[in-house]
Amino acid sequence: MVKYNKAVVVGHFVVSFDNVVNGFLAVVMAPLFFGATNDPIIQLLSSYAAYAALFISGPIGAVTFGRMGDIMGRKKALLISIMGIGVPVVSIGILPTYSTIGIAAPLILISLRLVQGVFKGAEFAGVLIHNHETGNNKTSSSANVVSIGCFGGCVAAVTCWMVLHESMPVWAWRIPFIVGGLLAFGTFCLRIRIPETDDYIRILSKQKISRTPIKDLMRHHRMETISGIAVGATYTTFAYSSMIFGNRLFQQAGYTASQSMLFSMCDLLWISISISICGKIADRIGVLRQIKYGTIILMITAVPVCSLISGQLTLVRIYAYMIIVSFLGALLASCFAAYVLKLFPPTCRYSGFSVTDSLGAIIGGFTPFMMLLFSSLCGSNIGCAIWLYIVTLPTFILVSIMHKIAERRGLFNAKKATA
Repeated sequence: MVKYNKAVVVGHFVVSFDNVVNGFLAVVMAPLFFGATNDPIIQLLSSYAAYAALFISGPIGAVTFGRMGDIMGRKKALLISIMGIGVPVVSIGILPTYSTIGIAAPLILISLRLVQGVFKGAEFAGVLIHNHETGNNKTSSSANVVSIGCFGGCVAAVTCWMVLHESMPVWAWRIPFIVGGLLAFGTFCLRIRIPETDDYIRILSKQKISRTPIKDLMRHHRMETISGIAVGATYTTFAYSSMIFGNRLFQQAGYTASQSMLFSMCDLLWISISISICGKIADRIGVLRQIKYGTIILMITAVPVCSLISGQLTLVRIYAYMIIVSFLGALLASCFAAYVLKLFPPTCRYSGFSVTDSLGAIIGGFTPFMMLLFSSLCGSNIGCAIWLYIVTLPTFILVSIMHKIAERRGLFNAKKATA
């Protein structure tokens, strides 16, 4: 029976809550922090670019906290990373807007998101690694942790819907950020007593701790790192094309910001369910198979799915787009952790996971920006398919190569997933 350490897993709930709040409120914050221009498209592009700052700084955290997790232990990295997320989130909640402090407002906002991004990837890696190294090493186990994070996104969507209701004061958008910071502090308090993982204790007792885990990745695990980045980029791209860009579609169709949050909550709930379902499928057919054939399905369906939102936008068409895209993304999202954790040995696992996740997230984090850009250039939302192809095609090629390497090295059982 799977036993999750609640103090660890709740961290992913909190990170996802904060991440979704940043993404969903980007539309609301655009005129407040980027008021130097009156063009709503430029404001929104600027706000999405600021949101992408969450991911740009991820590699710094990956190198720093990946090394810390591999050398000093999983627990210490988890304690520091959760507080590194909470402080910037609270700060955004109390940050003055452009009308108050001018150009300093967007600059400080971007800086806070860069700081938050440093810790975000390390937190996600730490949660999945701690779960994996305490005996929960089935694909469905990791998928369920990711699913819990999506549920955190659902709670964030409900919170955003509540604060954007017409009866709420104009400053109410700040509440979710403050709540997210308090949740992070509470998680830190819970984690003080968590145990170190079995794998780390084992390599520590055998004096096999690597002092240069990043160098080990570059020397011995280059292909594993590149393929992990590609898979991470693809699943985050499809996730954000549904929940973040999808939120924009509702508003493009004429729904209020508050209504859009409520509609998006349903999509996040579906993503959470889809990831759990796809995790169980991967337990049966294997991680490698699901990722490889999943990318083929993604490429085949990109244009037909985007055609749903290329004409007149209705609630049914938007939901159909989001339901399909969410499930397609879940095919890879459910496997990402199990895939990457199996590729790297315990001596450089924290660094390997952090690097692949953070670099993949940079690509995925630009999805709302790139989809809006391609849609504007094409004069139709069918342009979104261009971005989906740009991300998915290289992933298919890299995973196909890694599939052969992994089977030759015996990293996976091709018939049944053991990751």
